[in-house]
Amino acid sequence: MSYKINFGEGAVCLPEAALDACAEPLQFRLLMLLSLDGSMKEADDCVIAERLGCTEKELADTVASLRAVKLLAKERRGARSLSGEEMACVIESDRQVGPLIDECQNLCGKIFAPSEVSKIVSLRSDLGYDCETLLLLFFFLHEKLDAVGKKMSVSYLERYAYTLYGQGIRTIEQMQAYIKEDAEKNSVQSRLRGLFGMKDRALSAKEKRFFDKWTEEWKFSFEMIRYAFDITVDRIGEPKLDFMSKILSNWKDSGITTLEQAEKSSLEYKSSETYRKKYRDGGEKAGEEGEKTFNTDEFFEKALKRSYAMMQAAGGDGKGEEESHGV
Repeated sequence: MSYKINFGEGAVCLPEAALDACAEPLQFRLLMLLSLDGSMKEADDCVIAERLGCTEKELADTVASLRAVKLLAKERRGARSLSGEEMACVIESDRQVGPLIDECQNLCGKIFAPSEVSKIVSLRSDLGYDCETLLLLFFFLHEKLDAVGKKMSVSYLERYAYTLYGQGIRTIEQMQAYIKEDAEKNSVQSRLRGLFGMKDRALSAKEKRFFDKWTEEWKFSFEMIRYAFDITVDRIGEPKLDFMSKILSNWKDSGITTLEQAEKSSLEYKSSETYRKKYRDGGEKAGEEGEKTFNTDEFFEKALKRSYAMMQAAGGDGKGEEESHGV
């Protein structure tokens, strides 16, 4: 049998290695889209996901798998390097840039090198982030790294800012929403670690897959997951992830979204003949370990004070700013 390809109005060029390395249709479709439409290489994830008809999580997993087999290269985006004259011009024209740099230096406990100042000024001039939004992001990252004993750097701010910019996060309101969502996600993950007694060890691939599915894809609260944990221990004597996930999956398919609905469903099941045949009465419920969570109210209060101090400083005469900013 002979085959002839109908190229129609055009053709797509793909690496030969894709033939053996790609097993999923979405992998091929993403490669073809990027090859066919150059604008997609700089598009936000939500735009690409909509074009491919998949979720952003499915897109992220596909990108990760293609990078793992070196079919996608991770292009480095970063702030352009500004000359001393260009930095001085931006600082002079925007009176909040100087106080922004001062506050960031205070947080890091050091005077920035000209190259570091250049990165911050470039984020302001090239990406269009206002100084208040940049300060909020810097403060958020500093607090996040400090909590795990790591030091903040301007390079980390640069990478993070470009990532968020690519996700469409541009305004102070969007940044605040992102920080709250991140804090909520990390809080649930932290509480799940405590529930399973994992403490500070890294999650296995299986554990992360289950945790992400329960919290991000299925949107279950910690209280719902803990109740599934209690049911699992009650019925089989140990907190098995697969068993828990089956319970949560059944709730999702049944439209059960609150703890009250889950408790009612559980009581109805316990009174059924099926339950009496499969399980014995009794079982000890697992308790919840104490954990430290990210306090968003406290964070935003501190960030507001930093922002206010920056604006107060911006009201000065601005003399001597260039020397203190390493320009």
